[in-house]
Amino acid sequence: MHRRLAPLLLLLGTAALVAMVPVTLVQGTASKELPWVAGIGIFVAMAALVWRRRPQRAVARWFAVSAGLVALVQSLDGLVLHLGATQPAARVAWVVLVNHLVMAAASIALVHLLGLFPDHRIERAYERRLVRALWWLLALPVLAFVASPTLVVPSYHQSPTLANPYQLEVLAPLGEPAAAALAGLQGIFVLGAVLLVPRYRRGDADRRRRIRWLLIPALFAAGVAVADLVAWRLFADGPPGPAAELTLTVLWIGAVASLPVAIAIALLRPDLLDVDRVIRRSLVYGVLWVLIAAVYVAAAAALGVAAGQRLPLGLAIGLTVLATLLFQPARRRLERAADRWVFGTRTDPTRLVARLGADLEGTVELESLLPRMADTLQEGLGLTWARVRLEPLAPPADDQRVPALTVPITLDGAQLGVVECGPKVVGELSEDDEVVVATLARQAALAVRNVRLTAELERSRARLVRAQETERRRLERNLHDGVQQDLVALLGHTARVRSELGRDVAAGRAALDELQDGLTHVLAELRDLARGIHPSVLTDRGLLEAVEALAARSAVPVTVRADPTLRGARFAEEIEGAGYFTVAEALANVGKHAHASRIDVRLVHTAGALEITVRDDGAGFDVATTVGEGLTNLAERLAALGGRLNVDAARGTGTTLTARLRVADG
Repeated sequence: MHRRLAPLLLLLGTAALVAMVPVTLVQGTASKELPWVAGIGIFVAMAALVWRRRPQRAVARWFAVSAGLVALVQSLDGLVLHLGATQPAARVAWVVLVNHLVMAAASIALVHLLGLFPDHRIERAYERRLVRALWWLLALPVLAFVASPTLVVPSYHQSPTLANPYQLEVLAPLGEPAAAALAGLQGIFVLGAVLLVPRYRRGDADRRRRIRWLLIPALFAAGVAVADLVAWRLFADGPPGPAAELTLTVLWIGAVASLPVAIAIALLRPDLLDVDRVIRRSLVYGVLWVLIAAVYVAAAAALGVAAGQRLPLGLAIGLTVLATLLFQPARRRLERAADRWVFGTRTDPTRLVARLGADLEGTVELESLLPRMADTLQEGLGLTWARVRLEPLAPPADDQRVPALTVPITLDGAQLGVVECGPKVVGELSEDDEVVVATLARQAALAVRNVRLTAELERSRARLVRAQETERRRLERNLHDGVQQDLVALLGHTARVRSELGRDVAAGRAALDELQDGLTHVLAELRDLARGIHPSVLTDRGLLEAVEALAARSAVPVTVRADPTLRGARFAEEIEGAGYFTVAEALANVGKHAHASRIDVRLVHTAGALEITVRDDGAGFDVATTVGEGLTNLAERLAALGGRLNVDAARGTGTTLTARLRVADG
């Protein structure tokens, strides 16, 4: 039935609250009634919001039913107050009965809402029996209506006592018990809190987090109740003054309004804040603030009283004001100290991640990276200790600390290490803390990769410098030992030609022929050197023709197979150079080390890629231990162009070298 009544009651309650605004203005009770209308309006607004979202349909319905009934109670209270002063008891009695019935229904609906929160699933037989039995309490308003000698109205109405024209004499002995039970019925919703205790103990982490949101309005209401009691004790000779009464009214309205807000947050956004931290720290901080304020007020008041007893009135007032001003800085310092003691370093996840990023900007070594990450976590989350270690490193043998939370550091599916967190100094690690650690672990993975890439880049640069130096020395040796020596010999031969031409023309011509042959040999050597740096056939005719020229000069027979489209095809200069020297390095390695009888070279051009494969039937080698500097430099050259190099070899099975380069089509 409540499924159909929920939207209807929500609409009726909203309409009743809206209608109360002009009524209170006409009656002159706006100052007392409108604040409560606003507070109940928040109840209705939160219920409407949850009804619209309906994260849990059953809870949303009971939220709407409760809000609508509470709004109707507020409206009927105002109507009873107005009619009690202007209408006869016979008319007021029926309005009072309806008011009590609606109030009882609202209390029972709140038991349903709170006691079966947050999903309204009945899990135990006693829950079903209890919530069903509560509806029999609707008989209490009817019993009080026919048994009480006077109309039972709430004490806060302050309306005149009216005789009950509908009392049945036979039920008169039940009048006072029924009236007392009816007054206590307003607090029956406390049973909802009783039902929540075992549900909380049985619940999972999500249910417990949602239920804990209800502790905030409970603590708020408890604080207001204490303040209300203290106020009445201070004003023992009479009710509190207007200012104190207004303050208490505002606090009670805030306590009432905090309940629907907490329910809405628990249902829609339970992870909006760390509810455990809010409850624990707000409670402790509130107690500290009250103690500080009490000491401040007592000190200032004591000094003022002492001055008033011994000094003239004007001077005593002046000293009291001066004492207040002097105590103010001390009070602020005490409050700041309490704030630091309770809250510590308030670091939200965003700032913590930003702080770690700032700490890592200048970090280029893992030895300093890991301690910085651990220190940031430990200080930011208030941990007793934190540790970051990378695979396959293990903690020291004498370190027996057991982590309370372990989060892997992963990147692209590979685990790089782990982040280990000890327990917190105060409280326990929450789900939000786990999210923060996971976020930092992801950032740490990127940082670790960047540090490793930086180190690898430095090593690559060093290898490139060494390779360039090696190549420069090779060219120097070739020029010194080959071309230079030939040119020196030719220079001496030129002097001999000059002398021969002066003595014997025939001998001089023969010497010129020898000089020409020597120059031709030197030119060939220079061409070979130039071909080693960048072959002219590669520049003039393209990659395939240059590879075929390499194969023709190989001491081991080479078979070249290529896509027909590669004949005459041209690529970027750096791509052709990388492909050529890949084949040249592979053929040179086979000739020096493989003892192979044949070599197969294959060039394949697919969409956006050029793949070069060099396979031999030689002795093979252990890739893990014997990859030379030449292949390492070649792999780095390909990687710089967005390509990759793969070497597949095993002893006795030959070697397959595969290079893949990205090329632009068209």
